[in-house]
Amino acid sequence: MDSVHVKGRSFLILGDSAIYIQKDTIFYLPDSVAGRLKKDREGRSEEFYQKLRDKLSKRRVTKELYNLLFNDVNKTKVPVQAVTVATDNFGKYEGRTIGKIKLTKLEPFGTRITDTTLYTNKWILKKANDIQINTRNEIIKAVLFFKPGDKVDPEKLKDSERILRTQPYIKDARIYIMPKKGTKEVDVIVVVREIWSISGGFRYKDVDNFNIEITDKNFLGLGQQLKNEFLYSAQTTPKIGYGGTYTVNNIKSTFITGELTYARSEPFDRKGIKFYRNFITPDIKYAGGVELAQEKHQQSRIYRDTTITFIAKYNFQDIWLGRSFLIDESESGRTNFQTAFRFDRRRYLDRPIVRSDTNQSYFDSNLKLLSFGVTKRRFERSSLIVGYGRTEDIPIGYLLEFTIGRDNNEFVDRTYVGSIISMGDYVKRIGYLRPSLSIGGFIEAQRMEQTVIRPELSYFSYLYRVGKTNFRQFFNLRYVLGIRRFGDEFININNSDGIRGLTDTFLRGTKKLTFRSETVAFTPFYVAGFRLAVFGFADLAFINDKNSKLLKNTLYQGYGIGFRFRNENLAFNTIQIRLAWYPKTPDGIDPFNADFSGQNVLSIPDFRVDRPQVISFE
Repeated sequence: MDSVHVKGRSFLILGDSAIYIQKDTIFYLPDSVAGRLKKDREGRSEEFYQKLRDKLSKRRVTKELYNLLFNDVNKTKVPVQAVTVATDNFGKYEGRTIGKIKLTKLEPFGTRITDTTLYTNKWILKKANDIQINTRNEIIKAVLFFKPGDKVDPEKLKDSERILRTQPYIKDARIYIMPKKGTKEVDVIVVVREIWSISGGFRYKDVDNFNIEITDKNFLGLGQQLKNEFLYSAQTTPKIGYGGTYTVNNIKSTFITGELTYARSEPFDRKGIKFYRNFITPDIKYAGGVELAQEKHQQSRIYRDTTITFIAKYNFQDIWLGRSFLIDESESGRTNFQTAFRFDRRRYLDRPIVRSDTNQSYFDSNLKLLSFGVTKRRFERSSLIVGYGRTEDIPIGYLLEFTIGRDNNEFVDRTYVGSIISMGDYVKRIGYLRPSLSIGGFIEAQRMEQTVIRPELSYFSYLYRVGKTNFRQFFNLRYVLGIRRFGDEFININNSDGIRGLTDTFLRGTKKLTFRSETVAFTPFYVAGFRLAVFGFADLAFINDKNSKLLKNTLYQGYGIGFRFRNENLAFNTIQIRLAWYPKTPDGIDPFNADFSGQNVLSIPDFRVDRPQVISFE
């Protein structure tokens, strides 16, 4: 069976029959049936004149003018009825029994998720598809929240489709329902489009310092990820370092992820193992995780007149467990009460000298945290936000979370309190708004310390189209205030923390205000399968590096343009070229910057309680 996407006001021609399609429709047809499409130009022309007639008929003079110039187009059409597959209309079949689950896997190149009849006849793309190891059927079916014999539950089908799209080896996914004539049964058709899972990366500073990365996001078609990174530096011992991560997703259909890591280099060593499961859907009742690891970091404490380098090596064990209770379920979303407990134990094997008032970040500690909160969430499909054409699931809802805890370290016992309030939704004629407020800190000797207050507002506009180019506007406004932070704790406005492309060690402090704006044009141009997006940006930031009053400090600014290339069929990061100008820079920093790098694909955070955490100072 093949899915065929037919745009509205078109004719689907099958053999010697023509079916008129009034609205956008997806047909599921036997792959032995040949068909073609033809636009209904007459119908579209009539629609134009009908709209003109309706508009001019509101006044007598214009109505008479219309009757004088045009013939009446108010004809009655009898559309031909056709059997179609339900797309995201699962409620219509709620309660029916699921018969067969049919799986269609589309190759990475030359295919389309809404039309499985498409394929490529380009030699190089066919060879690339042949090299790709397809995901095994049982791996994909293990992600589904339903099986044959179950009753149709619309939310489980929606969750299955969304979770399929989050898998690292899948570009896009659709689930359709096909009713079986004369019965109460329905078949479920699952269509997935895979990515070309083998990717790599190369970061070059000079001939004495570069990194090479090779990653397979679908190792042997098992949905597992193997990442290998090789680091070369002529100034370190050993000169060649290695970092590897092996990830197993959805172990035994439990949605538990296992992760094994090993890294060996002079600046960073790590040996660790981790298992975890989050509240990936509102119906998940239990979540949790356990992580055991040993890490060694080479760290530097930089002052204006000297730099101190030292080693921090420690073992840690991190365990958490969560429970979710479904409170309400409606069209506006599902509401849950969620709670989780965490225990984090850290023991240092090597560190700088510590005292009760010195190097507090390197204390041995036992941290216990309890979080509880209310969350409401649903998801809306969209595209061209953080992706370049794939389907994206945008979270709509809110999170109200409270965290309390106790830090028992080698010098003092402290109480922790924190709270996160976050919400997100589309606002008519404006776009998607996501305000949030995070507040947290420790109480010791009846006073707050290591406190952070972080209000933030993120926004992206609706998609606007000019010609064949789509535009979207983004901005982020963030204020961070640290109160009684330790002497070695700073925030900065470097790169992604403030002014992109601007880096200086001493652009740091304990409070900052940043505004980042970006206008993106998603062009229709493709280069070797990579879609081109052009962007312009303006970044503004204050940091209290010189004056305790934030707005009395230098206003740092960054302006520029850039180009991004991304092929959604590949596991590669987005390729980015960026040109920037900075009106004011610290001494010794060039006011112009050109950057060629990869950009990771970002995601919009969900509204849910996960592993309890101390609110980060960043």
